[in-house]
Amino acid sequence: MATQPNDENQFEKRPVSTRKVHANRQNALKSTGPTTARGKAYSQRNAIKHGLFVSPLTDFRALDENPQEYEDLLNGLWDQYQPVGKAEQVEVEHIALCYWRLKRAWRHENAMNLVARRDFVRKELAEQKEYCEERDKEEKAVIVQLQSAKKEIEDTGEISQELKQRIFALMPEVEQVLVAFDKYAQERIEEQGLMKRFQKLSPQTRSEILAMSAVSNTIGGLEQLSTYRWTNVTEIAIGQHAIPNREALERLLRYETTIERSLGRAQDRLERLQRCRLGERVSPSLSLRLTQ
Repeated sequence: MATQPNDENQFEKRPVSTRKVHANRQNALKSTGPTTARGKAYSQRNAIKHGLFVSPLTDFRALDENPQEYEDLLNGLWDQYQPVGKAEQVEVEHIALCYWRLKRAWRHENAMNLVARRDFVRKELAEQKEYCEERDKEEKAVIVQLQSAKKEIEDTGEISQELKQRIFALMPEVEQVLVAFDKYAQERIEEQGLMKRFQKLSPQTRSEILAMSAVSNTIGGLEQLSTYRWTNVTEIAIGQHAIPNREALERLLRYETTIERSLGRAQDRLERLQRCRLGERVSPSLSLRLTQ
């Protein structure tokens, strides 16, 4: 009766012939990997996707980040530093992570400012709306009186004292504005070389021209005040929230300081590794920074 082979004999490896070993070695010599500089660079970066500091794809998606942007950052730093060996590669990855965290800090700061403008600016502008509308109402009342003043100038050549008193009672600063615009009109006439022709006019005509110019310019200025006021109020409300509040800002600055310190140390370690690899002398100051 034939004996059944036991498990040990059944799975025993057969010896490889010398001819087969020689053929395998010859085939291996033909597979030299990438030969171009670009191919070697891509091959060298194959381990980046599984690097020590690279976050999983789910982490990027959870923070609504584009993993391709991180890969571009890492590859750009890789091209810049040209790391050789695992130690240098790890430091380049660490540097990329620090820059990415600084970008996250900026995102956080920007988000906080957007929330502040959305929640607080809207409230502040609503509070200022009543003030702006009240000022608009006062200025419109003055404009109506100034329109009457223009009609008086056309009819009588001057503004009556009674009308002046009503205007100045509504807005006292208009008196100084009219004087300033009167002076401005005279300066413009002189600058344009029209003073000789202007002097030939009768005193009453000259007075009418200057008065009409002053009133018209004052009306134009008052009509633009509403737009300027609202723009100014809006800029002030938004400007107050251009940076985070004190508590959030202190927390953000501590975070950024920690990242920048870690970035500086990673750059120093990488510089030391590369200098040592190239046989260059490492300065004592660099070695001291690396131990801090």
